[in-house]
Amino acid sequence: MLAFLLVLWTSLQTPLSFPDSLLHQISRSESDSAKAAMYLDLAKHYYGFEQDTAIRYAQQSLELAERAGQEKIQSNAYNVMGVALLIRSEYEEALKTHLRALAIREKLQDSTGVMESNINIGNVYYRNGDMGRAAEMYEKALGYALAVKHLRGQSMIYNNLGNYYKDRWNRTEDPKDYEQALTYVQQSLRIKEELNDHNGLVKTLTQLSQLTIQDKTKAKEYLLRALSIAEANQNTENKISVLHELANYHLQQKDYAQVKDYARQAYTLAKEAGSHFYISISAEYLVDAALGQNDYKAAYEYLSIKKDADEAVFNDSRQKIREELLVQYETEKKELENQRLTHEQQFLDLSIQRRNELLAGTAVLVLVLGVLYWQQKKNHGKLKRAHQQLEDAHLLATSQNAQIQEQADRLNATNHELSRASKFRDKIFSVISHDLRAPFSSLHSIIQLWDKKILSEEELFEVMPLIARETNALSLMLNNLLMWAKSHLGTEEGQASQFDLDELVSENIDLLLPQILQKNQTLSLDRQAGLRISSDRERLSFILRNILMNAIKFTPSEGKITVAYPSRDEILIRDTGAGMSPTMLAKLFTDRVASQKGTEGESGTGIGLMLCQEFAESIGAKILVESSPGKGSTFRIVLN
Repeated sequence: MLAFLLVLWTSLQTPLSFPDSLLHQISRSESDSAKAAMYLDLAKHYYGFEQDTAIRYAQQSLELAERAGQEKIQSNAYNVMGVALLIRSEYEEALKTHLRALAIREKLQDSTGVMESNINIGNVYYRNGDMGRAAEMYEKALGYALAVKHLRGQSMIYNNLGNYYKDRWNRTEDPKDYEQALTYVQQSLRIKEELNDHNGLVKTLTQLSQLTIQDKTKAKEYLLRALSIAEANQNTENKISVLHELANYHLQQKDYAQVKDYARQAYTLAKEAGSHFYISISAEYLVDAALGQNDYKAAYEYLSIKKDADEAVFNDSRQKIREELLVQYETEKKELENQRLTHEQQFLDLSIQRRNELLAGTAVLVLVLGVLYWQQKKNHGKLKRAHQQLEDAHLLATSQNAQIQEQADRLNATNHELSRASKFRDKIFSVISHDLRAPFSSLHSIIQLWDKKILSEEELFEVMPLIARETNALSLMLNNLLMWAKSHLGTEEGQASQFDLDELVSENIDLLLPQILQKNQTLSLDRQAGLRISSDRERLSFILRNILMNAIKFTPSEGKITVAYPSRDEILIRDTGAGMSPTMLAKLFTDRVASQKGTEGESGTGIGLMLCQEFAESIGAKILVESSPGKGSTFRIVLN
């Protein structure tokens, strides 16, 4: 009731943000129970985007709730703290905290709370890779949800169990796991339809489309239904999300016209909503659609849009951090100022009271001497406590100022690192834009000459090899750019799988065979069957392809290229090309090397080998090079 009255009174004053309003109420409240509840609300407000702040407020709520004997608030504070720790990937501490919340809720016989704790404990196990124990906790939580008829809880658990069995099916390919996953997700869909939960329906339908991807018609039907629900409820975020899923669905089918249509709709909505994050995702799908339709100009334009959107997302995030730090600083400053004014007023009141007592004591000195002595002693104690409180407040302010300064130093260091990364990225894009301009200009000039009938068919056939080389260079350049963007803007971790190394090498040789035949070169492959390894297939393929292309590029006509396997974990690529000087070798895998022309004038960007080195490090491999001018080069890829 006290917290409600404080909220009502605050609403009549100058409007404040939600955290500021609660902090203002906490500073005026004298009830530990009310303060514990308000600190819990602050923790719930921050846990999704500022976990450190959420944990700090949850700990304050926990201390006050323990002092006031509010066990339910204690369990809720532990729960919020556990969720924040899980988001920070501190699995062991998150598990301990959720187990404390579970113990209190079991003691209070809080069935809904026990259900929630079991779900959260299952989530910890799931994130930590212990899938079996996660499923056990979800099943236990489902028992409580069914017992108390908690439909939303049942729906959430069915979704989690569906994901569990879908992951098992992806690993084991057991039809029983697939059927179990499908059954749980369909049960979740039925409950969401009963609750008329539009947001939940969209997410569950999207999950069903991913689960039934083998049945293309049904998967598409689920996505179209999700889109119609999002449109009917005018939920822009859900609509954009479903449009992205539809674009991805058609991308898997290589229907680039549909990819472009859905991605364009999502892009328009994202621009209207001012969401740089969704603009970036939509632009990425539009790049894939343009590349699928061989529209390289559009692909480059959408890459530029994605780059600007990613930078805007970064700037928005940085500005948000600054604003939150400023709000926190101003809030603490106001609270300290209020405390200081309160203590000064107490001190002033005590001083006035003492003077009046001394004046009255003069008139009745004999009668009230004993009473005056007792009163003086009492007032001295109050003054001493007030002074101590002022000292404590000063120490608190000093400590908080030091924390704020430390946070500012960390932010400056982060800004410095981000600035360095931005400069490096700008350098890469300037190289690409410079190298794109010349091939495009050359192609444009040839096409104009043909269009104006200045070139005869015979002359056109003579320049066709030039056009082929230019388009090949353009394709390589765009491929390197896209791979670079994916490695820097997405995950840095490789995706390991089992595959045959000799098959991978043969695939890349077959891909480059037209170039080898065009230059009349000889390629020797020492084939070995049964070389199965575990690594990131796509990144290793990119490394092989780039080294082979360089060997073709710098080896003259009639030259020889050799591919062999000195051991199970090593690939050797040797050429009889121009070779490299020690100076070039020292700069080979850095951004300081300039692209060299091939033996027949082939051009490049100079970033291919730098990307090869980055990918090799990401999969635990090494690239060793031996070369001498005029004697060719030998590249060895040593796998982990």
